[in-house]
Amino acid sequence: MTTIVWDGTTLATDSLISVNGSTYNHAQKLFKLDNGEWVAFAGEQQGWWEVMEWLNAGAPRNAKPHVTRIEMIIAGPNGVFEMFDRLVRMPVTGPVAYGTGWKWALAAIDHGKSAVEAVEYAATRDHDTGGDVQSVDVMTKAGKSFDALMREADTAGVE
Repeated sequence: MTTIVWDGTTLATDSLISVNGSTYNHAQKLFKLDNGEWVAFAGEQQGWWEVMEWLNAGAPRNAKPHVTRIEMIIAGPNGVFEMFDRLVRMPVTGPVAYGTGWKWALAAIDHGKSAVEAVEYAATRDHDTGGDVQSVDVMTKAGKSFDALMREADTAGVE
């Protein structure tokens, strides 16, 4: 699997691809979407491409791909969101981590480490996390409450 982390300013992931606990390869897991957002994936790699195509097409409700065992963090100028198999954006207001190393990564965050350092620490404890750390600093409205984000979404385009 992998470890993906959001610490409030930085989105980070490892690069190891593992299959049934065995190292398989290394891959890009952090991608910039056409709308300027960044997405980091954990879980089954074959579904990532379908989800990225769907997100780049504007995420039409009637065309959601059927995916399983996918976790992602999406960060951009309009906020930070977590998304799982049902492909529903859920706002994030604090640090989060997903993938097999999530517990180690959050423990590192709790002890003042950055997202990059949290992924590096998870790699020392989780056999499915490793390789080069990929990261990006993202300008967001992550500090806004869920209610504030929803109000913005409701009033978008209303003058």
